[in-house]
Amino acid sequence: MVVVRLVFQTKYGKAQEVVDQFKREAAIMRRVLGNDRRARLYTDLSGPFHTVVQEIEVESLGEWEQIRAKMFTSPEFEESQSSMTEMPLESGRTEYYTLEANL
Repeated sequence: MVVVRLVFQTKYGKAQEVVDQFKREAAIMRRVLGNDRRARLYTDLSGPFHTVVQEIEVESLGEWEQIRAKMFTSPEFEESQSSMTEMPLESGRTEYYTLEANL
């Protein structure tokens, strides 16, 4: 199992705006990919302020690539992505982790 984390630093006080956009995109993701995705959305309680993290569990990096390809060819997702250029983001990165155990 692989955990993919998309970590974003938002502009001051704009984390909720980014969370709302990601919630809309999660609804699109469920419609395009089905409801069997384990995904979560976090905001910071400590560490760098105004952090938003989107996390999804996939079976492999190959599955992640397939998901990305399917999402980025979806007209509905493409339309929602056009507004991302206006999102109040400072920076972002993608992190990949191997899930070793559910304890």
